[in-house]
Amino acid sequence: MGGPVILVNDILSVADPGLDIDLVIYNRDHISSELPVNIRFIPWSEIADRTKKKNLSGLLPISLFKDYSCYTIDLQKYDRVVYYPYFAVLFKLRNNHAKFYTIGMDSGPMLYLRGFLRQKKLVMKSFCFYEFIQSLIIDKRVATVSEKVFTVGAADAGFYKSVFLADARFVHHPVTPLIDACSPIEWKEGEKLKLCIPGGMSRFYVADILDLFLCELTKNCEKYKDKIQISILGKIRYKKLEYELNSLASNGIKIEYMDFAESYEEYISQQHIILLPLAVGAGTKNKALSAFGMGLDVIGTQIAVENVYGVCKEHIACDALDFLEKIDLRLSEHKLFGYTEKKIKEFKRYHSVENWLSFFWKELC
Repeated sequence: MGGPVILVNDILSVADPGLDIDLVIYNRDHISSELPVNIRFIPWSEIADRTKKKNLSGLLPISLFKDYSCYTIDLQKYDRVVYYPYFAVLFKLRNNHAKFYTIGMDSGPMLYLRGFLRQKKLVMKSFCFYEFIQSLIIDKRVATVSEKVFTVGAADAGFYKSVFLADARFVHHPVTPLIDACSPIEWKEGEKLKLCIPGGMSRFYVADILDLFLCELTKNCEKYKDKIQISILGKIRYKKLEYELNSLASNGIKIEYMDFAESYEEYISQQHIILLPLAVGAGTKNKALSAFGMGLDVIGTQIAVENVYGVCKEHIACDALDFLEKIDLRLSEHKLFGYTEKKIKEFKRYHSVENWLSFFWKELC
């Protein structure tokens, strides 16, 4: 149940019951997800034919193009098509008379441009620039073929409008109803503060923020070893991170690992603070929204909590030292900065999935 799957299920859940919808998922001939009764899953093999054996663009060392253009899709039965993710615009089409709409989420060029500006290592800067050029080509096609583009970032919608003159709409990212079954645990007096770093953190997403934060913790192990513990949810993506976590553990700070949680929401509800030390945002809105919507405390970079309702200065850390200062604030006051019940209601109203009924489904001409 990754973020994109949750999002599409939530969006489909508020579709007009009188609207018949066919759902096709790239390279899938079956799905196990529950769908509303007016939504029919169409096996991929019914409408897609592989017309090319090799895709030269997809043979690039690292490619966003994959093998989308190897397939031809027959659209004879369809008047309106929604692309999600936006890479789907690369498919070849026949018998096409449809109008197209795209859920762009985070604009690819904006994502990699931010990565380029925030990364300090030349290798990572080069990677971001390379991916920026590829995603720029894809986004240009998105803007060209789409009647409207929908994003969950205001800056991303602005990018589509200003660069491609697209009709781009900002729709608030919905908080998933899955959080309704979970409640945060209490931070009891004398109990260690539970810090959770969710998701497989790669160097691309965290740049050096996470490394510097862990290094500072290692320097101050005596101060923190009896006060905090750290949970890692997701695979360790690079050796230096593994080394730093092992170093913390050997110096007395408790580290817990879990590759995968059946219920992300239930797992994080057992933590006190969710840490999002991210230089590039990508899909972290899901993580931030779930945590805030439950009333959990969050410390993240500005980009990690972008467009999230009710964020205050106690939730935002500019750099590694700022993360430590925010943690010290909580330890010294024995206080968490999760939302109150009143604030949670306001938050859920602002990030309601019902927004997609008014600002997405009714916008499909």
